[in-house]
Amino acid sequence: MLKENYKAHAAANRFNLSALPACGAKTRSGGLCKHKGNLGNGRCKRHGGASTGPTHQAFGKSHHRYIHGLRTKETIKMQKLLSEMTKSLKDLVQLA
Repeated sequence: MLKENYKAHAAANRFNLSALPACGAKTRSGGLCKHKGNLGNGRCKRHGGASTGPTHQAFGKSHHRYIHGLRTKETIKMQKLLSEMTKSLKDLVQLA
């Protein structure tokens, strides 16, 4: 299917699954695949009609494996030290 005909075909047959083209990919037995293909490239999900992956690479905080470091041993020690210092300062203020 030509690209200029794609938009008109997609608009006209949006929910008409019987109008989808056959995949037509060559199988191991030598025949053609009989599954329904996508409108975009004409292939079924088994032969290249599925997603091609993410469109952009995620970095930093938007990455799914981002580690913030709020619960490291060093941070926990610093939090305990800070709480001890604030407690001692409160005691000094009460004595004065």
